[in-house]
Amino acid sequence: MTSAERAPRAIGLPGALLVIAGGALVLVAYRFLDWYDTPARADAASKITFSELHGSAQQLSGAGAANAYFNWLAWLLLIALVLLGVAATMPIRPADALRVAGCVVGVVGVAATYFAVAQLHDAQVAAGGERHNAFYNSTWGLWLTFTGFAIGAIGALLGPRKAAG
Repeated sequence: MTSAERAPRAIGLPGALLVIAGGALVLVAYRFLDWYDTPARADAASKITFSELHGSAQQLSGAGAANAYFNWLAWLLLIALVLLGVAATMPIRPADALRVAGCVVGVVGVAATYFAVAQLHDAQVAAGGERHNAFYNSTWGLWLTFTGFAIGAIGALLGPRKAAG
């Protein structure tokens, strides 16, 4: 064992704060923000939330992964990011493995979010909806979800710091 391996470590507060901030952004996006703002029509709402995307994914055939994402996977990724990311900043033996796992969960959160909204859009097009891209008319909710998962991934990478002394 080298002296660097035996050096005491302290909680990586900057990393923990980034993970918590990223998780909070995602939570706010899931619960309170609109993900899309569409032109108002008589048969549709103009503001589309995470919850409404969940309902759309359940109704459309061909949106299997999007249905899983808006039903349970998004929540699982959020919880895993916060738990793994905060644990990765603790001065514990598996911190290095947790740093990698927390970062991977954050990146998977970004990718899964994109894949879910893209698949949902494709299913809507197949059902007769307008053809454009998955980001057309997107608003704060979608962008904060991407940002929150990315910030959480970065925070998890920071890990515990070497104690001064």
